[in-house]
Amino acid sequence: MTILNRKLTYTTTALCSGTVLSLALCGAAIAQETPGNAAQNANEIIVTAQKREERLKDVPVPITAIRSDSLLAQNQTKAQDFFSTIPAVNLQFQNGRAQLAIRGITTGPVTGNPTIGYTVDDVPYGSSTGQGGLFGSAPDLDPSELARIEVLRGPQGTLYGASSIGGLLKYVTIDPSTDKISGSVGGGVLLVKDGGGTLGYNLRGAINLPVGETFAVRASMFHRDEPGFIDNARTGRNDVNASKVTGGRVSALWKPSDSFSLKLGAMHQVRNIYGSSNADITTGSFSKQTDIAGAGRSRAENQMFSAVMNADLGTVNVASISAYSRSKNYDFIDFTNTGLTFFVFPPIFFPITEFGDNFRQGYDVDKFSQELRFSGGVGDNIDWIVGGFYTHEDAKYRVDANATNPNTGEIYGTPIQWRDSLKFDEWAAFGNATVRLSDKFDVQFGGRYSENTQNFKHRERNIFPVFDNDGNPILGQSQVIIANTDPRADGHSFTYQVSPRFKPSPDHMIYGRVASGYRPGGTNANCNSPLSAVPVPCQFKPDKIVNYELGAKGDLLDRLLSYDVSAFLIDWKDIQISQLVGENGFTYNGNAGRARSKGVEVSLEARPVEGLNVKAWLAYIDAKLAEDINSNALFGLKGDALPYNSKWSGRFSVDYVRPLSDSVTASFGASLTYVGNRRGEFVNKAPDGTAPDAPLRQVYPEYAALDLNAGLDINAFTVQVFLQNVTNKRGVIGGGFNNQTSFNPNWFNYTQPRTIGLNVSHKF
Repeated sequence: MTILNRKLTYTTTALCSGTVLSLALCGAAIAQETPGNAAQNANEIIVTAQKREERLKDVPVPITAIRSDSLLAQNQTKAQDFFSTIPAVNLQFQNGRAQLAIRGITTGPVTGNPTIGYTVDDVPYGSSTGQGGLFGSAPDLDPSELARIEVLRGPQGTLYGASSIGGLLKYVTIDPSTDKISGSVGGGVLLVKDGGGTLGYNLRGAINLPVGETFAVRASMFHRDEPGFIDNARTGRNDVNASKVTGGRVSALWKPSDSFSLKLGAMHQVRNIYGSSNADITTGSFSKQTDIAGAGRSRAENQMFSAVMNADLGTVNVASISAYSRSKNYDFIDFTNTGLTFFVFPPIFFPITEFGDNFRQGYDVDKFSQELRFSGGVGDNIDWIVGGFYTHEDAKYRVDANATNPNTGEIYGTPIQWRDSLKFDEWAAFGNATVRLSDKFDVQFGGRYSENTQNFKHRERNIFPVFDNDGNPILGQSQVIIANTDPRADGHSFTYQVSPRFKPSPDHMIYGRVASGYRPGGTNANCNSPLSAVPVPCQFKPDKIVNYELGAKGDLLDRLLSYDVSAFLIDWKDIQISQLVGENGFTYNGNAGRARSKGVEVSLEARPVEGLNVKAWLAYIDAKLAEDINSNALFGLKGDALPYNSKWSGRFSVDYVRPLSDSVTASFGASLTYVGNRRGEFVNKAPDGTAPDAPLRQVYPEYAALDLNAGLDINAFTVQVFLQNVTNKRGVIGGGFNNQTSFNPNWFNYTQPRTIGLNVSHKF
């Protein structure tokens, strides 16, 4: 039986230690195991990053594995909490959502199609296109639903397809078990500085029910009520960015034999955010904003249903993954500073002197996907995977630019309305093989061919004033202009990867990797529109990436020290960019030249004495334009840094576990995370096509955050206390000049203020 057919097993400590784990996130989970087992099992982690079971340290891809227990111990329950602490991952926080870039591969949070792929139990999550909504924002799943998260850095186009040119995040949920009835209940409270003394809380529960020897059901639910810490100086409302998240999951596993299993899953989650986290620096405070009344509200509802079948036919394994998901999202954004609504709906229509633009965006995506793959081996020297993939997406995008009284929120009218729909279809065939040329050397080959079609319908309604012969608007008169377009796009690509791997001993591995990635192109809603200030192409092209990498992983000093080192060079061509239609208008997507990212990532973990783990990682990433941006609107020169990328970042942590008695174990943890300077988005050229006036691009300063946690395991009970952002450092993570979601140079998003809390849980 090949490694492809081996049963997937995990241990608590294995998922919490190892050469390529996130070296600051897993320490708290070690408290669940004895210190002696922690060192022994640290390098036996099994992952499925390459759609087959492998020890994590044997995978020729840089991976970070995050255990859910460690996230809960440190209260890292939201995407923006923990993804900003992973090597080579950059956080862009916009409109209450965490959008990520890996190894600097981004040109902005609302540019083109997603650059990061997401899967939940190997089911693709989110839309494949920017028009489909949320522009590739990270799933905000509660850690209580998960066994772990795997973060794969670098393009993963061969096995995971389009829109994973930067990397991939795999969410792995907890499977039902036929062993016994088990479960957990828990809850906690937290207090945020500047939160007005409001106490946040969370509740969680899960139960596993075997039904006979071959069938089991697992159900879980959670609720988080998170206090706000931003006050609105305009409306007088306090703590406007409070949020509530509720979700649950049910899964059923039928395993009539060792050679067949069927798992059905259903997940539902709703998140409500009651105001934006924008802070207006003109107020002189990190915790005050001036958003117009009614702006900042958002809601996201996500459902996912899946059926995963695995069958061992002896010489071949068959896996089928069928899924359907539905996402319904909307948000209100203060677009007043664009001047858009004021231009088309001037105050002559109403007896007021001040207008606001409460811009509502709605995204609905229905998605079906099907993957069928076969795996097996040829003797002891070849392992192979072949498969096919299909997805169909039906996305709807709605825009209402509401002319609003900024102080009361009263809506006077809606001068601009968009009603868009997009149908996206993709077909792909892929294959991967590992050829072992000796006990110490093998080579992995992979390829994927894909095709996609996109059919877009754009319906636009605009109300404009009527002007007299002297160019003055006529009081009370307006005209309605309708603009409809039906652009379509299609494309195809072949992606590949070659990974030689050399193992001089069981404790050391050296690998190389050449891998390509592909992001589909797409359509522009306002192409050929009579309302466009400049000609807009109906289709933008795909962009492609080739990643060259050399890495090493291993253990030293009888496994007391683990290391993971990688150096990479990424060439990116035909990069997708977003640019404005005229001085004040909507954006469209295009392509512009080449970029290059190069860097080094180093991770170390030491276990000098029983129960003590000392971990550190350091990342250097130099991501910049390889040639001037060739665009009618955007300005960027060769050598300019890509947005949101910190050239230097790192993390250092210490975790200690100590048994106090046969039934009590104590744990202590501290971590310091550093994020270096970053540049904001590229800016528009001056009207004459030359360099814009200063300021050119927003600069986000460096910052460091210190977190502490401690816990007690008392029989089946766990008590954990945490203190996040001990020094109350307010690091900038979004907003500012030329930000495409606020358009206000005085508005910024900052890291959450100092937060203290307590969690208690019981397992049975």
